[in-house]
Amino acid sequence: MDKHLEQNMSAQGKPAEHLSYQATSYITVKRYFFGVLILSLIWGVLFLKGKPEWLQVAAESLHLTPVLKAQTDSFYEQRIDPIFEQYCAACHNDNKQKGKLRLDSFRQLNFSGKSETNLTVAENNLLLERMSLPAEHRLAMPPYGRERHSDTDLALIKLWLDKGGSGQLTEVDFPEAPPKAKKISFEPIDWQAIEKARAPLAQEVQHLQQEYGFSLQYQARTSADLILNSFVIGNRFNDQLLTEFASVKSKLVEVNLYQSAISDLSMRFLLTCQQLKELNIAGTKISAEGLIQLVSLASLEKVLVDKTLITPSVQAKFEQASITLVGVK
Repeated sequence: MDKHLEQNMSAQGKPAEHLSYQATSYITVKRYFFGVLILSLIWGVLFLKGKPEWLQVAAESLHLTPVLKAQTDSFYEQRIDPIFEQYCAACHNDNKQKGKLRLDSFRQLNFSGKSETNLTVAENNLLLERMSLPAEHRLAMPPYGRERHSDTDLALIKLWLDKGGSGQLTEVDFPEAPPKAKKISFEPIDWQAIEKARAPLAQEVQHLQQEYGFSLQYQARTSADLILNSFVIGNRFNDQLLTEFASVKSKLVEVNLYQSAISDLSMRFLLTCQQLKELNIAGTKISAEGLIQLVSLASLEKVLVDKTLITPSVQAKFEQASITLVGVK
């Protein structure tokens, strides 16, 4: 110890031994906190090793690594994610995380479940194993009773995993993958527009349906066009009865008068049906002369008629008018 310091302490009435004890205590405390710091750092590293998602976030925040996400045109986004979305995401999403597992994004697949396992790795992939189990198995995913993926879906996931579970590779990199199924989408039905289109004749249609039952129907539930069918009434359906539907003839697109009692007298009515596309007059009293008149109906596309009425000249006239003539025995 410095002699000058000893003299100082002696002058103050404090023995040199006391100063030595204080210095020793000071060094011990310093070493203690240094040791705590080292242990804390070791514990922090070990802890973070078990939290790969935290490490990823930290690395991204420090711009040490790109943000972990799949490209929009990647094979994952185009072929794999739709499978998870349809069969898995309902129970494994941001709001509902069964088993702390999320399958609603590529990022979450990298840190999944209670163990935060990387499910983009093919080897010992628990997700693939569970999805490969029989539907009735207690560990199967999706669970028994839920809509289940196909064998093709499972093969696609396996193919993707075998090539590294990438979020960057595109469909070009997977030439062996089966072609993507075409999605059939339907436009939403505008019921107000349909009701508006039906409104002008709604009361007349309702009255005729009450009077003649299923003889008059809309062509489809989304249509304002009408179909007239004499089948319910049969051979009692005659020329006079046909005129009962004059109020709705502007919307008639199909008329089936098969084996009814109508004759050439009904031609006047039929020729005023400007939207008529298909007509069945087989088994009726309409003659070849009456039949020929139908070629003037611009909207007509197809006529079913007794085969005996179709002569070469009649056939030629209908072909010239671009109307299909079908002979019925």
